[in-house]
Amino acid sequence: MTIFSVIVLSALLLFFSLLIDYARIAALHKLTEDAVRSSVRSVLSAYDSALYERYGLFGRGGTEGGALFSQAMTANTEGPIGSNKQGMKLVRMKVESSELHAASFLGRHEVFGRQVLEEMKYKAPIDFTLELAARFAPMAGAMKEASVAVNLLEQMRKLYEKREAHLARVLMLQEQSAKTVGESGIAAMIPVQTGGMTAGAESALRIASEYEEYAEMVIHDQMLPAGEKAKYTNEIKQYEDKVRSFVAELRRASVGMMKHHVELHGDAIQELEAARLRNEDMLRLAEQAKQQSNFSDYDAVSGRSITGSEPYQVPANSASDIKQVKEAANELVLPDGWFDDYRQELETQGTTAAAIAMEAGGFQTSSLASLAKPITSSASGVLLESVTSLRLAYGAYEEKYIHSAGIIGSRKQALEQGNIKAQLKQQEEQAGSLWKRARSMLHGITAIPQTEEHIKIYEQVKKRYNDNLLFNRQSGKAAETAAEEIGNAMDAHEAGEQSTAVMDGLFSGMSGMLERTRDSFYFGEYVINRYLSFAPQHLRGMMTNGNVSELSQAVSFNNQEAEYIIYGFHNPIGNIAAAYGELFAARLAIRTMEGLIESKSLGHPLLILSAALIYGLEKTIEDMLAFTERGSAPLSKYVKVELKYTDYLRLFILMHGAEDGASFARMIAVIEQNSGTILSAVPSGVTGESKVTTQLWFVPGLMQVLGKFGLLEGKVVGNRYETTQTIGWSY
Repeated sequence: MTIFSVIVLSALLLFFSLLIDYARIAALHKLTEDAVRSSVRSVLSAYDSALYERYGLFGRGGTEGGALFSQAMTANTEGPIGSNKQGMKLVRMKVESSELHAASFLGRHEVFGRQVLEEMKYKAPIDFTLELAARFAPMAGAMKEASVAVNLLEQMRKLYEKREAHLARVLMLQEQSAKTVGESGIAAMIPVQTGGMTAGAESALRIASEYEEYAEMVIHDQMLPAGEKAKYTNEIKQYEDKVRSFVAELRRASVGMMKHHVELHGDAIQELEAARLRNEDMLRLAEQAKQQSNFSDYDAVSGRSITGSEPYQVPANSASDIKQVKEAANELVLPDGWFDDYRQELETQGTTAAAIAMEAGGFQTSSLASLAKPITSSASGVLLESVTSLRLAYGAYEEKYIHSAGIIGSRKQALEQGNIKAQLKQQEEQAGSLWKRARSMLHGITAIPQTEEHIKIYEQVKKRYNDNLLFNRQSGKAAETAAEEIGNAMDAHEAGEQSTAVMDGLFSGMSGMLERTRDSFYFGEYVINRYLSFAPQHLRGMMTNGNVSELSQAVSFNNQEAEYIIYGFHNPIGNIAAAYGELFAARLAIRTMEGLIESKSLGHPLLILSAALIYGLEKTIEDMLAFTERGSAPLSKYVKVELKYTDYLRLFILMHGAEDGASFARMIAVIEQNSGTILSAVPSGVTGESKVTTQLWFVPGLMQVLGKFGLLEGKVVGNRYETTQTIGWSY
């Protein structure tokens, strides 16, 4: 029994000792995990306070992380330095080694973007920006129709001007054809009877009138007896020479006239066909405009409202009025029958000219035939009839095409369209003058002298930007914008077209913010709230009197951080020029919409378009001056609420987006330039690794055997058990 009891008790003692050490090992793992986690969090408690206070970003800073982690681990495992370590503890740990590894660097775009989103989810003024979108909502329907109408009318205007240019050349060729006939000299060869006397030294009528006398002389000399000398030899020869010379001259005149006339007629037909093709293009364009597409963003914004916000309304029929202006573009298209009639008119003119040449040829034939066989009475009558036919043919052409009251004169009045073209010309001059003024305002920004100091800062920022893109292995470029080139538009019409593209982009951005995702909105609000933007008051002197002395100092990098992030130009002027170019384009689009409503009574679609552009340019210039004076301007004549320059920047960010890699790199570059901290080297997370050991109390060899079977997470070394714990954490 004693031996049996010893065996049983030994087995139990071995089992319980193994169980106790195993429990101590399990406790060690739990305590080590908690200690490492606590130590890692202690390391992260030391953050860059300046970075957080200014930009709301968390990044490691302050005390060196490795030392802080080691101290925290020692305190969490062995107790604080100087503490009493006497007494009984089930698990007494010892830190053999500890390492801290940086992770999730703030310069990484995914890390930076996540922190910005976390920051702005709680701080972004959502209601404010939603209300900003709601202020545009009442105008969405009218702006959509205005965008369609302006684009359609501008394209129709270009085709209209090409068509009218071809038709003008047709008319010019008609006039040249008539001039060819009028200056051919045939008129001088066709006499006019005045008081029974014949005007013109050598004329067809004089030749016909003198023929009877010539025939009598010829017959007289032929009837003389043989051997008698002819009496009228010289007179006969003189008449015959005169006739042959005259008909040769008439032939040259008629042939030359007809050859030139045929060439001009062929050119006129070609120009008329070219005009017809442009007219068909206009018809197709008008048909395509009936099928509106890619304007769903306007519909998405339309009708949006914010509870408690002030209702803003445009006239109830404004959208339908602008739609009627768009539909009036069909009036610019000429029916096919119009071109058929005009072609027939040209053919008739050619036929009438050919009749002159034919009658001239007939007179030549009759004259030469009468010389070959002189007959007094009948030949004279034939010649007179031929002269009469020639005179009638020329008179018909002269009446229709040479006289100012003829067909060409009527055609000229028809092509002038009454007083429409004169009014268009007057409006074009007025619009051109206004655009010249607006363009000089926009170009004034690009003419600002750039100091070496400002350029140097931008070079530094560009290097930081490229370094961050390289760190993230991305490439970037400046933001593309429809208004970048608005200052380079050739005329007011081109500027009007570009402004509609900017407005389409604005409503697209608002639609995305309202319907799909608010990430762009969060990033935009972060840019507006954390970065400085250019105050429009700095432009006052330049826009009013051309003084750029104040502005040349105001274009420093720190005054236009937000614009740089949006557009990404690495020079002191580019970003401001792009921002105010888009501001001008947005204002021009809204004011042109108002102009379409105001000018609808003019009737002719191109007159309405020109008047709307004039109205738009006048009001936009006033708006730009208002921005420079008080920093804001009314949204619209119909939505009387003041919007600040920064409100438009919010919309421009929605339009361009701020969640792409290039935008992140620019945001980071600005932070690095201002703080001197390289975010690519600032960790926003750390990984702590620590090796901890504890002494085994009973049978280390048996625990080592268990470790070989994979039952332990650590390993047994001598009479101590050691384990390594790794914990990662981030802000």
